[in-house]
Amino acid sequence: MSKRHGYKTLATALLFAASGFALAHADTSAGNGKLSDSDSTFLQQAAQNGMAITQLGQMALSKSSDPKVKQLAQQLVDDQNKTNDQLTSLAQAKQVKLPTDVTSDAQKQNKKLQGESGSVFDEAWSKAIVSDHQKSVKAFTQEGKDAKDADVKKFAQGALPGMNDHLKSAQAIAAIPAARDDAMSTAMKASTSSPMEAVPAAMPTVSGANDTPAEAGAVSAIKH
Repeated sequence: MSKRHGYKTLATALLFAASGFALAHADTSAGNGKLSDSDSTFLQQAAQNGMAITQLGQMALSKSSDPKVKQLAQQLVDDQNKTNDQLTSLAQAKQVKLPTDVTSDAQKQNKKLQGESGSVFDEAWSKAIVSDHQKSVKAFTQEGKDAKDADVKKFAQGALPGMNDHLKSAQAIAAIPAARDDAMSTAMKASTSSPMEAVPAAMPTVSGANDTPAEAGAVSAIKH
């Protein structure tokens, strides 16, 4: 009986060992598996937006003559290239296929900006950068809180400070023409409602060397 009991004990031990190995293997497979749909979608959208930002930066470097615009454009290109490289490595590790081109909306925006020049281009470009970064900051902030994968969450959180800096710089540039337009609009409204406009163009003089006798008499009558 003791020998049979020993075989039974050994069999039970082997069963538990096999079960533990299976659980460990399952945990490892889950850790190295594909991302959730939401995390995968985030990486794909981040890739498209990153390409769009890079294209906008390169466009401003070639078209703008404003030093502030060109400075921000160079920062965007340099920083976004680093972020794009990190994103590409992360996507490869997580088995996510990234898009190779920007969205159709970004293509339309680029085409429209290519047709502008001078201050008109600078103003439209800065507004586009503000709009794109506002969307990116919102998406990265959300992913930094809700990402299911720890590496994706870390990537989103790490990219946010730079995005916020770029957004503030773009908002400052975009605010310059906006403030100028507001000032001009205020001045126009003030001029059209000025009480001076109610004053006749020519006021009669009280007296003068060239007054006719009739005019002089009228003035004398007013005085008295």
